[in-house]
Amino acid sequence: MGRQLPVIGHFPYIHGIGVDSFAFFLEGYRQHGRIFAVRDTFNTFAVLLGPEANRFVLERETPHLSWGAAYGAEGSRVMGPTALALQDGEEHRRRRTPMMSSFRHQNIAAFSDTMVELVRSQTETWKEGQPFDFVGEVSELTFRVACAFLLGVQVGEDYPRFRDIYKKMFRPVGLALQAAGLPYMQRYRDQLGRLSASWIADRRARPREDIISRLLEAGLDDKDVMAQVLMLMFAGHDTTKLSLSWTVATLHQHPEYLKRVLAEQDAVLGDGPITAEAMKSLPVLERAIREANRLYPPVSLARRGVLEEFELGGYTVPKGWMVMYLPRVSHHLPDVFNEPERYDPDRFAAPREEHKQPYAMVEFGGGYRTCIGKELALFEAKVVLSYLLRMFSFELVPGQRIEAGNSGAMTSPKNGVKVIVKRTGRRVPMEKAA
Repeated sequence: MGRQLPVIGHFPYIHGIGVDSFAFFLEGYRQHGRIFAVRDTFNTFAVLLGPEANRFVLERETPHLSWGAAYGAEGSRVMGPTALALQDGEEHRRRRTPMMSSFRHQNIAAFSDTMVELVRSQTETWKEGQPFDFVGEVSELTFRVACAFLLGVQVGEDYPRFRDIYKKMFRPVGLALQAAGLPYMQRYRDQLGRLSASWIADRRARPREDIISRLLEAGLDDKDVMAQVLMLMFAGHDTTKLSLSWTVATLHQHPEYLKRVLAEQDAVLGDGPITAEAMKSLPVLERAIREANRLYPPVSLARRGVLEEFELGGYTVPKGWMVMYLPRVSHHLPDVFNEPERYDPDRFAAPREEHKQPYAMVEFGGGYRTCIGKELALFEAKVVLSYLLRMFSFELVPGQRIEAGNSGAMTSPKNGVKVIVKRTGRRVPMEKAA
């Protein structure tokens, strides 16, 4: 693969620093096919693209491929060495299994009224005609939802302190400082440790139906419990924020499809409450969410460490290399998705159903490590969008460039998504009060 720099090789493209990584890897596919190699200062990466490669990466157990070997000491310093995303095999299953019951459909469905109340509270201060960044607003909202669902931490309790600590630890600068092991960030980890200790002590005294209680029941120690909570907060908050932002942006760039979404809202919900049952009957909206996730999957790049040599597609990948699979590039392969650059939510409708090829769509990963919060993320997106699209009409601020940036592994809007809102005058009653 060309464009190598002395010593650092393809480092800027691999890590998304000041370059268009997506265009680089898409060009790599056009020149070399679905498997090719790149390198940075320390590692050589086998880039694996397309459904077959995605299946190989996402279904392959250790000892062939390893999450922990891919992120190593840097990942451990950020998330904690026992975080679910860094575990393989039995250690991964031991931590994932007790959490899965919290993500059952009935628990998610029972949370719909809380979601509606949180989005209502978040939007009360929105001012008509005054531009604002939708990404920033929805970031706060999804953080509140994640806190309420995962921890039961509501605004007015420990939320403000936790939010402040989290922002300092997980903003880009904070992540970089933690990954580098600089002691500057230890103060925030200490603060988080004291805060989490009070949550854990409370759950030991009065167990609840939440993630912390379930992990304690499974025998995890305090640091291990908080490593899982941090990982779930990071995954559930940031990815849902991006999915909502890209869905709103792409819908309002394509007003004809937006009209269909609004018509479906009127037909299914009318002036009634947003119910879990109704969320099952919004295929037009769901296709809009899936198409935004296809074009701009929240996680655009992920890695594995190669622990054992393997062969794929006629190539041998040696032990000690890294593997990269790239959901955004894979979602743009023309022999998988028809006219992949075109916004076309109906590609997910029968009879086309282009996503039905196994591992064609990997916005939530796949295999036994499919995102544990997949159902929650889709449900939350439908609830939030159903509320917003009925209560407000949105206009994208004219003249802005809405494009994906290169913030490492996340597909974030480079300049945000600036919107202007107008209240529709409609109301959304609460289900329990209906």
